[in-house]
Amino acid sequence: MVRQQRALIEGKRPTVSKNSCGYNLFGLADGLKQQLFDLPKLFVGSEGTLGVMSEATLRLVPKPQGTLTALIHFRRLEDVGDAVPQLLSLRPSALEVMDANTLNLIGRAAHGIPADAAATLLAELDSHGGDADLRERAEQMSTICRRYQLCADLTVAFDKDQRDQLWKARKALYPTLYRFDPRKKPINFVDDVVVRAERISELIRYLETFFEGQHVPVAIFGHIGNGNAHIVPLLNVNDRQDFDKMVQAYHEIHQTVLSRFDGSICGEHGDGRVRAEFVRKMFGEELYQLFVQVKQTLDPKNVMNPGIKISEASFTEHIDYTRLSKSCATCAKCNSVCPVYDVFQSEDMSSRGWFEIVTSKDYSYLNSKRVVEACLNCKSCRTICPAGVDVSELILQRRAEHPNQGSRWLFNLQARLPIFEAMLKVLARTQSLWDRPFPRAMLERLAAPLMKRIAPTAKLPAEMVLPRLAPRHLRDRYPELTQSLNNAEPSRVAYFHGCAANYFQDGVGDAVIAVLRKHGVEPALPPQRCSGTPIETYGHVDLVKANARFNVQSLAGYETVVTGCASCTLMLKEYKKFFESEPEQQAADSLAKKVMHITEFVARSDKRPAMGSPEGSPQLVTYHSSCHLRAAGVTKEPRQILSRLPGTEYVEMTDADRCAGGAGTYLVKDYDTSQKIFDRKRRNIEQSGAETVATSCPACMIQLTNGMRGRVAVKHVAQVLNDAYESGAQQTKERPGAAQ
Repeated sequence: MVRQQRALIEGKRPTVSKNSCGYNLFGLADGLKQQLFDLPKLFVGSEGTLGVMSEATLRLVPKPQGTLTALIHFRRLEDVGDAVPQLLSLRPSALEVMDANTLNLIGRAAHGIPADAAATLLAELDSHGGDADLRERAEQMSTICRRYQLCADLTVAFDKDQRDQLWKARKALYPTLYRFDPRKKPINFVDDVVVRAERISELIRYLETFFEGQHVPVAIFGHIGNGNAHIVPLLNVNDRQDFDKMVQAYHEIHQTVLSRFDGSICGEHGDGRVRAEFVRKMFGEELYQLFVQVKQTLDPKNVMNPGIKISEASFTEHIDYTRLSKSCATCAKCNSVCPVYDVFQSEDMSSRGWFEIVTSKDYSYLNSKRVVEACLNCKSCRTICPAGVDVSELILQRRAEHPNQGSRWLFNLQARLPIFEAMLKVLARTQSLWDRPFPRAMLERLAAPLMKRIAPTAKLPAEMVLPRLAPRHLRDRYPELTQSLNNAEPSRVAYFHGCAANYFQDGVGDAVIAVLRKHGVEPALPPQRCSGTPIETYGHVDLVKANARFNVQSLAGYETVVTGCASCTLMLKEYKKFFESEPEQQAADSLAKKVMHITEFVARSDKRPAMGSPEGSPQLVTYHSSCHLRAAGVTKEPRQILSRLPGTEYVEMTDADRCAGGAGTYLVKDYDTSQKIFDRKRRNIEQSGAETVATSCPACMIQLTNGMRGRVAVKHVAQVLNDAYESGAQQTKERPGAAQ
C-alpha cells in the first residue's frame, strides 16, 4: 500500500520540524527507500490504536559533561523570531519561549521577569567537551543577543541549583495558570501547533491578536527551536459564551496554521480525541483514507483505543465538565513528594488520588475512610503545588466531619493541664522502670485495645525508641520567664515552646532560650496550650479553636513570637482559617505576622555572637527539612546557619525536603507505614556520610532518633547553634580573638 501510494504520501508530508498528527506513513516510506520495513516508525505515535508494545530496546547516549542554562528577556517579539535561527547554530538542547501574556499570568515579579519583556527565552546548551567549550558557546550566545533590544543582560547559570531556578517558572507554568481565576481554567484544544521556527514570532503575534479580539486570557509558550507552540486559553467551559469562543478558536486557529503557516496541528501531544476530527482537513481525503485502511488492517474489530485519531466525533463531545470545574491540574507534582504514595505506589493512596476522592460528588467517609485516614498531613503537596491546591487541608475538612472519637479522651485530658502534667511527671520519674524490654512488651499488649480505637493500624511497639520525658518541665526550669508580663519591663519577645519542648527532655527548649539570650533577648514564656496540630489531625476542630482562642489572647501583647517547632510555627500562622468572619479573626491575622521560627529569628538578627568549634564536634552535618516549616515558607535559614558553623562541613543530603514519616502522632497511628517511609530517609542520611543530622522540629527528632538508632547524632538546629555559641564564648574567654 505504501509503495503504491508513495507519491501521495510524499506530497502530503508536513514541512515542519516535527509532526505527530495522523499515522507516520512517511517514516515507513523512508524505510522502504532503504529496503527496510520500519514498522516501529508506524507504531510510535499511533497512541495505542494499532497494537501494543510488549518489549522495547533503547539505545543510550553519553551523558553531557556539562550544561548551561540562559535566560534572555526580549523587548520586541519580532526579535525573537530573528534570533532563533542564529541561536540554533549553537546546537541548544532546549530553546523555550514564553510570551508576554504568559509572563503576566504566572506573575512577572514572582520570577524576576522585567515588566517590559515582550517574550522570555530559555536556552540550554549541553557539552561533551568540558567547561571551556560551554563558556565559549555562552560568549557566542551573548554576542548574538547583543544585536537585539534586551530588557536586561543575559542570565547564565552553570551550577545545577541555579539552572533549576531559571527553569522554575517554565516547569510550573501550566499548573500555575489554575491560580488565575477560580472559574476559568487552562483548556487544551489548540495546544500543540507547529510552524517553521523562523515564523514563530509571526504565529505568536497572530495568536495574541486573535485572543485579544475574543477577550480571552491566553498563555503561549513552547519549544521555539522547532516552532512548536503550546497555546492555553483560560476559559469557563460551563459558560455558554466561553464555550462558543472555544469552538470558534479551535476551528479558526487550526485552519490558519494549515493554510497561512503551512504547519501542523499537532507536534508532540498526539491527536487523541481532541484533534481527531481535524486530521482529515490536515491531510486531505485521500491520505486520510489510507490512515483508515491502516487502522482497519491492523485493528479490524476496532478494539484498540476506538475514537482516537480516526473519528468523526466533535472534540466537544469528550469534554469532562466536572474535571474542568476543579482546581487541580492533575500534573502529579504532589504525588512526586507524597510519602504515602512513595510506599504504596497506588493512585488511591496518593495526594492526587485523594483530591479526586474527597472532591467527588458521591464522596462517602465510610467508603473512603481507609484512604482519607492515610494522609500524614505533612503539607508537602501544598508546598509543591503550582496551582495552590492543599490536598491535606481538604482531607482535614473531611476528617472534621467525622472526628476520631478514640482520640478525644486524650486531648480532653491534655486540656486539663494540672492533671495531665502531673501524670507526665510521674511517668518521667519512673521511665527507667517501665521503659525496658519486658515492661514495654506488656505495655504494648495492654495499650492495644485503646490504640485500635484510634486506628486499626495504631500501636505502641515495644521496639520503638520513646523520647525521654522531663521530670521538670521547661516552664518549671525557667520560672522567671513565666512571670515576665508582670515585670515592670515585660519582654517584647515570647517563646511559644509547644508540647514537645516543654514535656520532653530533649534539650530543644533550653537551646532556643539560650540562643535568644545570646542575641540579647530575654524571652517570656506566656501561658499557652497545644498549638492544635495533632488535635486537628484527628478532626477535633472545636478543641483546636478553644486552644487557638487561648493562645491568640495570651500572645497578643508581644511584638514577636518565636517558635522552635515546625508544626507550631505553621499552626500559629494559620489560626486565622478557624476564625473567618468571627471576632478573633483580626487578632489571629495579627499573630500570624508576628510568628517566626528560631532559625528565622537568628537569620534576621543584627547580632552575630562569637562561634567556636566544640571539642569533639562532628566534621559533617546534614539537615532534614521539616515539612511544616517548609509549608510555613522557611527553607533557607536553617541551611544558612548550619553552613556557617566553624569547624563543621555542611552537606546537603539527597531528598532533604522529603517527609521522614513521623508526622507527630502518625508514628503510632501507623507505625509500620511510617517506618517504610523512613527507609528512604535513612538511606539518604547514611549516604551523606554525616555524623549529625539536624532538624527544625522536635517531632521530627523523635522519628529520626527512632529510625537511626544511634548511628548518627540527632539534634535541633538550635542545639547545634548553641553548642557553637557556647564554644565561641569559652574560646573568647580563654583566647580573645580565637572565636569567629
